[in-house]
Amino acid sequence: MINIPTDLLRTFSTVNDLGSITRAAEALGRSQPAISLQLQRLEDLLEISLFNRSGRKISLTEEGEILRGYAKQILAQNDEVISRLKTPKVGGVVRVGLPNDFAVSLLPTILGGFTSAHDGITLEVDCGISRDLIQAVDKNDYDVVIALCADTPSPSLAKTWSDRLAWVGNGDVALLSQDTLPLIVYPQGCIYRQRSVDALNRAGKKWRISYSSPSQSGIEAAVKAGLGLTVLSEKTVPDSLEVVPVESGYPGLADVEVGLFYRQGDLSEAGLRLVNYITASMDELHQE
Repeated sequence: MINIPTDLLRTFSTVNDLGSITRAAEALGRSQPAISLQLQRLEDLLEISLFNRSGRKISLTEEGEILRGYAKQILAQNDEVISRLKTPKVGGVVRVGLPNDFAVSLLPTILGGFTSAHDGITLEVDCGISRDLIQAVDKNDYDVVIALCADTPSPSLAKTWSDRLAWVGNGDVALLSQDTLPLIVYPQGCIYRQRSVDALNRAGKKWRISYSSPSQSGIEAAVKAGLGLTVLSEKTVPDSLEVVPVESGYPGLADVEVGLFYRQGDLSEAGLRLVNYITASMDELHQE
């Protein structure tokens, strides 16, 4: 019977999530040769190749893809057992930043599940525009951030997931036939805002800003009142609003990348547990 050490699986999973042995070494507090040695030990143990290596880029082989799913499950169960049985319990405060729509529509379930399982950890949550949140976590003003990825790379980025965007309204078909589309948007710097304007400009459709608000509740109220259309991630559309059907003829929207960012180098044990929990939850969500 072959037993796979969980430290090898955690190294494998971290390298896969971060896409780099260098970044995995920084996250795990080990040297690059030590990380490479652990990966080699795992491949020797299983007698398979886990990674395709081309220069500095690495990707999973078919066997590596199979192991990836099992590794996530094994590590999640390992961490759950440790968090429930090991004493003393991990405690502390983790500063979290979230985009407004994610904070209202999606992540309360994830963060609620985490706090239920870790009653010694306090989450201090702020909401804002993704651009500002990323700049703040890069300055260590936050410990963990979920945000829409910008074009400028961030050293705090750990993993990304792709989300589809949708035009969202209140169901009033008359609004869709207006010559000049009234847009409801977040302030300048919001990726949703830029995606909607770019799509309308490419399609040659006239538009105007009818309402702007920094809060999800303000955006939702304006759309419900019929002041215009907005753009949101499909996964965060509230039940009170409706996705505009594709057959309406509105231009397609480019996907966005949702990123998990965290404080590098000295993130607390409480922060690391939150990172692992969010990663597993978002992986599951995006398999649907």
